[in-house]
Amino acid sequence: MGFIHFLELILIVVILLAVGIPLFGKLKSKKLVEPIDVSSDTYKHLLMRKEETLISIKELEFDYSTDKISELDYKDLLRKLEKEAEGILVNMDRLEQERRKNKSHKPI
Repeated sequence: MGFIHFLELILIVVILLAVGIPLFGKLKSKKLVEPIDVSSDTYKHLLMRKEETLISIKELEFDYSTDKISELDYKDLLRKLEKEAEGILVNMDRLEQERRKNKSHKPI
């Protein structure tokens, strides 16, 4: 019985090593907290707003084509959505230019 228990113990240790090394071996090289990149978060937010605005424009066009809204309301809402989309694109371009400028000024 002693030899069987010894084999069981060795088998348990081998299994724990086989499972534990991949799980806990990566913790040292992986950062648990990354620094916040404000410009990246702002850019991601602008991307989401751009997509939402484009979806709103498509929905507005669909509503107009199915006669759910009048032509006057359609033109007014379309103008507002296009103005919002233009502002978002301008801000995205500004952030992209700042990012390029910061990359070119960083020493190697």
